[in-house]
Amino acid sequence: MDKIDASVVIRKPSMTPSGWFGNSKDMIVELENFMTEQEIEFLEKAAKSLTIWDVTESHVNENGTVVYDSDYWKDRVATQPSLEKNYPTIAPVIAGLFQRLQPIVEEFYKVKVTPTGTTIVRWLPGQFQKPHADKELHEGPDAGLPNDFPNYDLSSLFYLNEDYEGGELYFPQHDIEFKPKAGTLAFFPGDKNYLHGVNPIKLGKRYTCPIFWTVREFK
Repeated sequence: MDKIDASVVIRKPSMTPSGWFGNSKDMIVELENFMTEQEIEFLEKAAKSLTIWDVTESHVNENGTVVYDSDYWKDRVATQPSLEKNYPTIAPVIAGLFQRLQPIVEEFYKVKVTPTGTTIVRWLPGQFQKPHADKELHEGPDAGLPNDFPNYDLSSLFYLNEDYEGGELYFPQHDIEFKPKAGTLAFFPGDKNYLHGVNPIKLGKRYTCPIFWTVREFK
């Protein structure tokens, strides 16, 4: 494996301990038709038109473990600054989605949360993601240590299109796999009890809008 040029980062852990939300598959929620037809049409068209993507660098933790690989995400992730450079009208529509979702997440998990940001991710043919936790490392001597996003206590995904093959979202610990339709929302805890991955994209391009949530208060 080639050596990755990366900067060392030390992240503060979240106020939410790993395992706080248990390990039940009932904590994984899928809601079809969460988005309106107008939202789906606008965001799918906007996502497929993106030409400006984030430029980032890789990070390692104090043990030398890679916690963010910029090559893996190159030309695939557009956070709010990149979205603004593409089309300033995209971010407000996404903001409307998480404003509508926030009270649902708070009521379901009995917490108060803050969204972490606005993002669209592109998945090209052949790309996939191994099972992982969004907020922490889950294997080897670093298991349980924060990754590059230790405040991703809860995860949510909006699916912007369905004209592709493969790319199913799966949770190996809970024997769950599904390919959501456009307009579907999924949300789940971000710790190692909810490892999830993405099957290889066989044909077409997959576009998602992930929104992560930081717990700031327990009800």
